[in-house]
Amino acid sequence: MKQPYTLSHPIWAILPGLVVPLILALVVPVLFGIGVWPNIPLHSTIEGAGVLLNLILGLYLILLIHADKLCIRFYWAASSFIAMAVIGAFHGSVEPGNTFVGLHSMGVLMGGLLFSFIALPKSWLNPRWLRQLPWLSFFGALGLSFIMLLTSHLFPNMLHDGGVFSTPAIAFNTIGATGFFIASLKLMMSAESQSSHQTLAVLTLMFAVSAVLFDYSTLWDATWWLWHFLRLAALSFLLAYFFMWFYQQTQHIRHQAEKLETLAFRDALTQLPNRALFYQQLAQELKQAQRNQHNLALLFIDLDRFKHVNDNLGHDIGDKLLIAVTQRLSHALRQADLLARMGGDEFTVILNGAQTRETAGKVAQNIIDCLSPAYEIEGHTLQIGASIGIAFYPDDAQELGTLMRLSDTAMYLAKSSGRNTYRFYEASLIN
Repeated sequence: MKQPYTLSHPIWAILPGLVVPLILALVVPVLFGIGVWPNIPLHSTIEGAGVLLNLILGLYLILLIHADKLCIRFYWAASSFIAMAVIGAFHGSVEPGNTFVGLHSMGVLMGGLLFSFIALPKSWLNPRWLRQLPWLSFFGALGLSFIMLLTSHLFPNMLHDGGVFSTPAIAFNTIGATGFFIASLKLMMSAESQSSHQTLAVLTLMFAVSAVLFDYSTLWDATWWLWHFLRLAALSFLLAYFFMWFYQQTQHIRHQAEKLETLAFRDALTQLPNRALFYQQLAQELKQAQRNQHNLALLFIDLDRFKHVNDNLGHDIGDKLLIAVTQRLSHALRQADLLARMGGDEFTVILNGAQTRETAGKVAQNIIDCLSPAYEIEGHTLQIGASIGIAFYPDDAQELGTLMRLSDTAMYLAKSSGRNTYRFYEASLIN
């Protein structure tokens, strides 16, 4: 069966990483000719940006490995980025000449070789020493750069007259290009290939093409500038991808947290706050009421004749009735009021801010009036009501548990008074 062209298909790495750069390599010399354009400040800017991007990517890969988002073989890629950053910093700071080309060629060679080791078999990967590899690459690149600066006369000639690169420079870049190409094949063909692998494959392909274009360019010509911009584009593309990937991971974690919160603190049927969340909310409201020295009213609602519906028509009809009741309750209350389902056919409401018996009674009566009209559910006409008990903070109680108990007691007073009504808690009636 033919493999579909998904985003993880190798074609999506080959097109931007290989085909497009090669087309540009053919077009650019035609457009700009064989002239040269020396511009040391622009070159230093490009190299400086490349150093920063390489360093960020190297550190970012290490963080992803430590977070178990990438396997340990990517220590090779991280070490490659770090080595290229260090050598690139020295390369961008020296005057064009033999050392200038030598540092660049050594950076490509070291970067390509390190990247190619990503293709090593998993059995060859030792986590203990791989964790030290980024440090080894950093100090190795640092030492090599200093040696090349201090003893450049001992190294083979890297640049001929006229800006033509020497055979050793071409050889270094060719070996580095081969290493990047091996890494890209591993990333594209790996059985564990993901979008991150394909994105890295684009970068390694563009690095390979850039190293090959070095062999066909001279100092400051159009092709020479092209492969500089290709490398910078590859690094920028990869960093942009990882930022996008990080954002997506953050969003996924947030959604998972919200989902867990819903499971823990939301009623599965009505999506109202459940008993646990209601107790948290009530505790917070009591503290705020105490600080602001105002009262609040707690309404305890129990549906009348709901058990009859459940017993005679089944829980499916009962659940749909509860959803309809929730919708009516939500419309009957203010946005500032806190509604929760305690379980079964019991609901609670917190009324905030300078509540009196008159205002709380109006809300309770409004709830009863909203719930009383008949419900049409799957061909059944259902008639229910509500008994509501009301208790006040701080007049009736100042503690959460006591306030809940007193509102529940008042609800049973409403039940005993004929149902479909409300009652305030009154100690004299209980005693």
